[in-house]
Amino acid sequence: MAKIASRRLNILFACAGRRVALLEAFRRAMAELGATGRLLAADLTSASAAFHAADEGFLFPPVDSVEYIPLLKQTCAAREVGLLIPLTDLDLGVLAEHREEFAAAGCKVMIGPPETVRMCADKTLTNKYLGRIGLQTIRTFPLERFREEPFFPCFIKPIRGSASIGTGVLHSEAELKAHLATFGDLMLIQDYIGGPEYTLDVYRTADGQVKSVVPRQRLAIRAGEVEKGLTVRDEELISCGVKLGKDLEGIWGVINAQCRRPLGGQPHFFEINPRFGGGAPLAVAAGADLPRYVLEETLGLPVSAELGRFTPNLLMLRYDEGVFVQADDPTKLPGYNSPRKTT
Repeated sequence: MAKIASRRLNILFACAGRRVALLEAFRRAMAELGATGRLLAADLTSASAAFHAADEGFLFPPVDSVEYIPLLKQTCAAREVGLLIPLTDLDLGVLAEHREEFAAAGCKVMIGPPETVRMCADKTLTNKYLGRIGLQTIRTFPLERFREEPFFPCFIKPIRGSASIGTGVLHSEAELKAHLATFGDLMLIQDYIGGPEYTLDVYRTADGQVKSVVPRQRLAIRAGEVEKGLTVRDEELISCGVKLGKDLEGIWGVINAQCRRPLGGQPHFFEINPRFGGGAPLAVAAGADLPRYVLEETLGLPVSAELGRFTPNLLMLRYDEGVFVQADDPTKLPGYNSPRKTT
């Protein structure tokens, strides 16, 4: 596509964290489209790689703070932000509740209506939705029901969770007790389904068209995000992605969904996240330019996505790369008094 006339669009990424590769993908897409503007990052701490990789970083209170939304609105107004993109599950719910207020102020939020976002966040509701649209799910029980007829091995996960915290495979009652003592009892229990695990990166337009689905196999995972991944051209998974995406009422933009597939069996879906997944740069590198699609729709341009247009068998091997900045006050850094552990 030829470059368009210069357009200005400032973008704010909320809870930006480590998403430097995604910011750079937006930067490239803006240049290709002839768009100008600044990429801004909001985070709880300046000890965040994306905070420094952005054109400007902003410190924000926790997302459950009463100051969070007012400060976000104030920042968007002051910096003339036209697009707000959440990058974690942490603030999806509150942004969904206030999305119309942002829109009225001229800032589009890549989010859906509260009821749809709530369904994605609640694993019980997600499971019901998946079954309702005809996708294979994983048998799921609340903890109380599981205790009536326990079975092992099983998979445990929080009713509301993020980054794989509090999830795991359990093989005995003793392991269950230890897990609950650590993570609490607001848990769901599922059948343990073996086999490969896949994430589907889905692009859904504001009018409900699914324009892109890229299945990628998760070969290695760290802290809930794919560390090694492989794009796969699997027509059944692509078809599932279309079915899943088109019925997500009101969702606009990028969605990622996860499933497991027993060898020789059907995919069993278990999670939907209405946001960019951590491994989205693999889909982008394979030719599904998700940031470009978001920008095109925001700028009122035709969305250039084509279903099935991506390179299969593209392998992503992620590695750590440092961002080096001078610390103004080291005592305020997370982990200064006691090292923080990540899983």
